[in-house]
Amino acid sequence: MNGAEILQTMAQYEASARNDYSLGSPNVDQLLTLIQFNVFRALIDNTSVIRFTLDWLDEDAISPWCAGVPESQISYYPPSLRPTSLQQDVCHHPWIDLFPIPQMRDNLLQKYGDFDEYALCNDLVDFYDVSNDETGLIVWSNPWLPSGWEVSETFLRKWSWVVKGCDDLAKSTNYWRGIRGEEPLVFNN
Repeated sequence: MNGAEILQTMAQYEASARNDYSLGSPNVDQLLTLIQFNVFRALIDNTSVIRFTLDWLDEDAISPWCAGVPESQISYYPPSLRPTSLQQDVCHHPWIDLFPIPQMRDNLLQKYGDFDEYALCNDLVDFYDVSNDETGLIVWSNPWLPSGWEVSETFLRKWSWVVKGCDDLAKSTNYWRGIRGEEPLVFNN
């Protein structure tokens, strides 16, 4: 699928979910799909915030950060989405650049090529075919704010190295869990 087709699919899915909700008949099975859809939509929003194109959806895309971007341009982006030194030094796919947690991006780049990107992608954003029993991340607010992101217990268990040292994400996760009356998660740093 190209960028336009993905945006059209997203719009159709969102319209369907809103229609179900307005009719008072939301499908409980649709909840995991909706959560992963929300993460994907957050990444699309962050694409716009950092002025990337939807070319990042191409499997062979290379991050624009690798080519070098002037500091004057970077200063306009939210601090959470500004590239780290590692993002500018390591040639990588641009999907990594879209998460508002710099340490998470660096963790991914430190093991880039040594993990199953497809499995990670499925656990994060595959809203077409949700085969896992719990989502990876949840987005509660503006997608460029780390305080609006939450890690699921399943994701933390399976992908702990991805969020290692992500103190803001741990704080945010436990804030959202606390609102629901859930026990805090322990991030083993």
